[in-house]
Amino acid sequence: MAGFKTHLTGGVVSGAGISALGLVSYNFNMLQASSIFILGVVGGILPDLDSDSGKPLALIFGILSVLIPTLLLPRITDSKIISPEFLVCYFVGGYLIINYLICGLIKKLTIHRGIMHSIPFAILSGEAGYLLFISSSQNMAEMVGLSVFAGCMGHLILDELNSISFKFGLIPVWKRSSGTAFKITSGNLFATLFVYCLVFGAAAMIFLAS
Repeated sequence: MAGFKTHLTGGVVSGAGISALGLVSYNFNMLQASSIFILGVVGGILPDLDSDSGKPLALIFGILSVLIPTLLLPRITDSKIISPEFLVCYFVGGYLIINYLICGLIKKLTIHRGIMHSIPFAILSGEAGYLLFISSSQNMAEMVGLSVFAGCMGHLILDELNSISFKFGLIPVWKRSSGTAFKITSGNLFATLFVYCLVFGAAAMIFLAS
């Protein structure tokens, strides 16, 4: 399994590449390109949500506890004037729910290298990125979705590459972890079906939003 720094670097590279593509293809401004880059970095470490402890999990949930409530705020309230007391309760409540309730459930219900280390989860992550940014513009949503998806896929590829060692420097030898990241199902049938249902559900929402 590739290390955290390797995955973070992979997310930086993929995020930078997709944000550059957005700048060239859609003439995005630097704020938009920076958002695409950041989401690509998040995608690069997102499959490690199934890690029970350590730096990846703490960093991911720390980012998500700020990112998700912020992106959902325009959909929670249509009011242009938002009171300070609402913001305090909203963001603190969001932080507590994501960092403790959701994080605790994920720790309990997942195993490392399970369904979150899979191609369908990468697709689902890209779809989620698209849906969170569709209110900005379709082009922006496409680039964010692509950036998150590319970051996740890069994570899986790096894990698979790390499962290969070379005997005598020439002969490739596959470790026991080979095939546990770049896959389309997991050993847990319920988790696999649940993620596939979310993938098709998110695809339907994207179709209706387009």
